[in-house]
Order: sequence, then structure tokens, then C-alpha cells
Amino acid sequence: MHRLFMRDHAPLLSVSKEFKPWVAMISFTLLASAAWADSQSEISVYRKSHGLSAVTEDAKLSELARQQANAMAERRSMHHNVYASFRSRIKPYGSPVAAENLAMGTKTFGETLATWKSSSGHNANLLNPNVTRMGLASASRDGTTYWALILAAPPEPPQSKVRVLSIFPPIILMRLGTP
Repeated sequence: MHRLFMRDHAPLLSVSKEFKPWVAMISFTLLASAAWADSQSEISVYRKSHGLSAVTEDAKLSELARQQANAMAERRSMHHNVYASFRSRIKPYGSPVAAENLAMGTKTFGETLATWKSSSGHNANLLNPNVTRMGLASASRDGTTYWALILAAPPEPPQSKVRVLSIFPPIILMRLGTP
């Protein structure tokens, strides 16, 4: 059985140096995906316990949260405007309702969620009945972890660019002459 896994005391599956960063990144992505799925579940369970709908992860909101978390870690500052104002960051998403929870210094999502639940403003965001989408990210620098959670209603459909200038007077087109 030992020979199935080893040949001449060398691993059968080895990864060259050039692929190690890719393997690490893919592994981290898979682990992070599981962690975010748990956070989505935790927030959804909390909302359901208050009679509200679950939230689903939204890739665009997750990217916006990632940008904010990275900016806070880079600047070592927890502030809604550290990357850009929340209003300007969320505007392209097109949601009529959106909120952002930030945290700094907690090590796990569980700790972070507990902190948000104990804060009236952050808790109000978690329990907003109009939000059904979420994006979550964290970034660390010098041993401090920065968290960004964006909760939003689904984006509104784009508005038509067609405008009716006038319906009066009616115009009748006629063709005169022989066909």
C-alpha cells in the first residue's frame, strides 16, 4: 500500500514551483468560498429567526466589499469613505436600498457577526426587511483583520431611454400619387 502513494520515497503527485502559487490560490479560494457560504447561512438563520427572508451572496456586492476591505487594510483605517463614499461605490449596482457594516480587529466571522448584532445600527442593517443580497470580504494587515459586509435589495431594472415627447397633435401620414 505504501507504494501506491510513494515511488522510491518521492511523492507520486508533485507540484512544480511555477504551479505552487496557483495551487495555493485555488485552495484558498475553495476554503474562502466555504467560509462565505457559512457567513451567508449565519446571516440568513439570524434573519429568519426574526421572520425575515434569507440573503443570497451576490458577486458584484462581494467585489465591492472586497475593494472596501482591501482599502481599509491598506490604509489601516476603518471608515466607510476610505475607498470612496458608500453612495458612490454602491450606485453602479443599482439597488434602491443598501447598507454597509464594517468591523476591525475581530478574528473570525462569528466574532464579527456577534459584534454587529450587539450594535443597534449594524443590527438594523442585518435585519432590514428590504435586503435580500449580500457581499462579504475581509482583508488583513499587520495582524488586524478588516471586514466589510454590504447588504442590498436586488438592483432595479434599467430604465428605458425612450421618452414620449408628445401625443398631441396626432400625425397622419398619407401618400399621394399613383403607386
